[in-house]
Amino acid sequence: AVPPSTPARALPAPPSQTGVYTESGTQTITLTTPAPHRMNSGDVVALNFTDTSGNPGPPNQNYSISYVTTNTFTVNVPNILTGTYSQATNIITVNVGGHGLLVGNAVYLVFPTGGAVNGLYAVLNVNSSSAFTVSTADSAARSGNCLLPKISASGFTQSGTNVTVSCAGPHALFTNETIYIPANSVSLLAGQYQVKGIPDALHFTINVTNFPGTQSGFTFYPLGPPALTRSGNVTAQWSTWNMGYTDNNSTYNLSQSPLSANTVFNFYFPNYEFPGALSAAGLTTPEFQLTSDTSVALQMNFLAAGILKNTGNTSGLSSFSGDGSASGGIVLDIGPWMTTNYTASANVPGLVDNLNTLLLAGQLSAAAKTNIINYVTNPANFPYTTPTATEMRERVRAVIHLLICSPDFTIQK
Repeated sequence: AVPPSTPARALPAPPSQTGVYTESGTQTITLTTPAPHRMNSGDVVALNFTDTSGNPGPPNQNYSISYVTTNTFTVNVPNILTGTYSQATNIITVNVGGHGLLVGNAVYLVFPTGGAVNGLYAVLNVNSSSAFTVSTADSAARSGNCLLPKISASGFTQSGTNVTVSCAGPHALFTNETIYIPANSVSLLAGQYQVKGIPDALHFTINVTNFPGTQSGFTFYPLGPPALTRSGNVTAQWSTWNMGYTDNNSTYNLSQSPLSANTVFNFYFPNYEFPGALSAAGLTTPEFQLTSDTSVALQMNFLAAGILKNTGNTSGLSSFSGDGSASGGIVLDIGPWMTTNYTASANVPGLVDNLNTLLLAGQLSAAAKTNIINYVTNPANFPYTTPTATEMRERVRAVIHLLICSPDFTIQK
């Protein structure tokens, strides 16, 4: 049996790409690459920043991108809520969805446009889950955009007076920065604290005088100005490796995830014999211990999703993920085959031969090859006019999909 990892090895992601980034006072980071980045809006990429402006760099993590040009895209800084505001008679009304604040809570507000004063405020009134007011000494009438730093924590551990907070993603805090934990988030830990230490990008420590117990998740608010003006270098890695589990989805399932085997003997026993003709012939077939009608269908779904799920990208990038989404987990690149030399109807037999050698070691049956060629070159199935990038992509994807879901691929000798 052929492992599902074969397409990932045969169609590897492009090499990491370097570029530069700038951020100019808002939550939006603009990135420029010397070569085309080949992404579309909604694609997910792992970014690693090196700041050269003297300010803290953006968090190194996975980002969903917005396409600008072939060599430019943008991402949004995490841990910042965005909205609008209006000011009249010394009152600023902030409209930010999911702010989570209560009357009296401390909050740091940034006003990129409109002229309101950035700084630390106390919540005066809470109008709704998406609106609250603060007071200001300035009585001018104005309006514009507003940013509100807010971070999600997944829990904490305590050793004496030292509390280590675990965050859901990179927190981008720095030592001695002040944070505010509201009582409605975790009452026994409510108050203002200074960050005492940063063990890594997902954790930081604070000191407490009481024992707050345990907490599975809460939110808190940095009370200093977020770094929003910076620049430097960036490295983009296409595979984010954010796979999640590959054995618990009801539609896309490989029946195997690392460290989740049922026994210490791994996912199957070395002496397993599949019932029927194989067992009668005295053959041991360990890999077939996972095989059933259902598991075969789920594996086909998983493989098909890796090739077909990313409908937005027309440059040849797609990806495997544990839930069948196009989240950039393990990226595949079919771009090298998206040319008329492979996708023109007269050249599709060569495309099939090339991918047959790459994926099946040349073991595709003659009948299967004929069926694939006839299906892919039928204009009713796959129109081929200009041809557009989408038309070329669809023909290549169809060939790969049919190859990796064929019996010839599943069982190779």
